[in-house]
Amino acid sequence: MEIIEAELVKNEDEYSIDILEEPKISIPISSDDPNAVKSAFNCLIERLKKGVFSISLKDTDKDLFYHVAKEYLEQLNGELLDVHQEMEQYGFVEVVAQESY
Repeated sequence: MEIIEAELVKNEDEYSIDILEEPKISIPISSDDPNAVKSAFNCLIERLKKGVFSISLKDTDKDLFYHVAKEYLEQLNGELLDVHQEMEQYGFVEVVAQESY
């Protein structure tokens, strides 16, 4: 399983989890922005088509928002695994041909 890094980002009074993938995926965790969350989840689902992955939070100051982000990602990783399994079941993942030698 691939592991993708994420970092907790503070921009003024707003906190977000930035998933360090191309393109960068940003999930707000201190504001109520359903469109941003929906957009981030759509990007993650698109990424799941390429294969299952887990998101790991880079260590930083262990304040309240760090612990919120860490718990958020633990829950999200479980959900992503479930969604990927369902995508496989219905044939929505890309099948990469393995070379045989």
